Formats: sequence, structure tokens, C-alpha cells
Amino acid sequence: MRCSHILHRVDDLHAAVRAFQQVGFTVVYGRRPGRSANALIWFETGPFLELVQVPRLSPPRRWAVQVYGGRGMRRRVERWAERDRSWIDVALETDDESIGVERDRLVAAGVPMSRTLNMRRVSPDGVTLRWQLAAPQDPSLPFAMSAYRPPARPEQVVHANGATAVARVHVAVPSATRAAWQSLLDGEDPWIRLEDGDGDGVRLVELSGLTTPLDLELIGGLPLRPVGSP
Repeated sequence: MRCSHILHRVDDLHAAVRAFQQVGFTVVYGRRPGRSANALIWFETGPFLELVQVPRLSPPRRWAVQVYGGRGMRRRVERWAERDRSWIDVALETDDESIGVERDRLVAAGVPMSRTLNMRRVSPDGVTLRWQLAAPQDPSLPFAMSAYRPPARPEQVVHANGATAVARVHVAVPSATRAAWQSLLDGEDPWIRLEDGDGDGVRLVELSGLTTPLDLELIGGLPLRPVGSP
């Protein structure tokens, strides 16, 4: 599998969309703006960025998440809600329309996984997108998803700041979970760089093609910079 996208938690989705637009990104809501809890920053190739609004889980909502996705998914969403406006997760993807083969491979490799979840959403232009998802029981590991049906990536993407692609995703990985990460990636990923660290999670995302400086203060100091900058 390879890197699909990187998730960034925000408190107010509409305010975050405006902020990222101000720094030169083209941002597309996941659903109609009035109903959406996420927005996407696409590139013509490679991983995309996802802005996601994650509320604190009330007991009824925590129970609903566990019933639908299992304890591992509940722990993952709780972890998202606890991370303060940061990169909160990484998704991996396969080109297959089913995640079943990858899920079975990971379980056989000793990575406990959730059951397969069938997902769907209706895009702002009315297209119903479907995909499958499976998540490791350890919420510090990336989750896995199938290809979107139909494909969701726009054919042409232009960002006013010149960004053309995610170049690298730097991830801190404790020694205890490195083997599981390697199993999930099943080889070298073109974008993800695993780095030794006491913590875990995405440390930095580097972008190719930027022609104007990013005002990081507008987007909450998010670790996002041009590739190769000091």
C-alpha cells in the first residue's frame, strides 16, 4: 500500500477552509458545505490533505462509533479528538476496490485489524463515492482504505501558491511499532519517511512546487513547508 492522504484536525471547518484558501490552496468540501465535516486539498498525483472537524466524543457518540467500527476505531477517533489542531493521522490506500486482500495480509502478518467497513459519501456535485476501510487496533498506526468508486481525484488541480504535490511525509515511529509500519507499507513508500522518535505521528509534510511563502500563522502553525527548506 502507499500513502493516500494526511489528516489535519481543525476546530471550525469553514474557518479552516477560508484560511487555507487565503494561503493559496484550492479546497473542496467533502460533502455539501452545510453538511460536511471534512474538506480536501487535492493534487493531480500522490497524497492529498484532508481537513477534518472532530468533536469531542460524548458517551452516546463514543458508543455509536464503537458499535459501528469496533473498539480500535473508537480509540482512533478519541485520539483524533485529543490532538490539538495538528496532523492527526495517515491513510494508506490500495488500487483495489476492496480492502479485503490487504486486511487479510496484515492480519496474517500479526497486525490486529478492525473488520472491513463499507463507507460512502455524496460529493458537493452529487456523486456518490464508495470505498472500504480497515483500521489497525493500535490507533498510532495508519488506517487502510480501498480505491474510491468512482475515482474522486480531479483531473486538473491548480493552487494559487504553486503547490503541485506532497513531496514527503515525515512520521515519528517508536521502535515498538516499526515492524507493523513496515507490514502496512509492504515495502518502501514514495512519500512516507519513517523516523525514530519517542512520540508517534506525522512531524512534517513537505510540498513540491510552492512559488509563494506560506503564512503558517494563518493555518495555526501547521508543520507544512516547501520541500528541502531548512
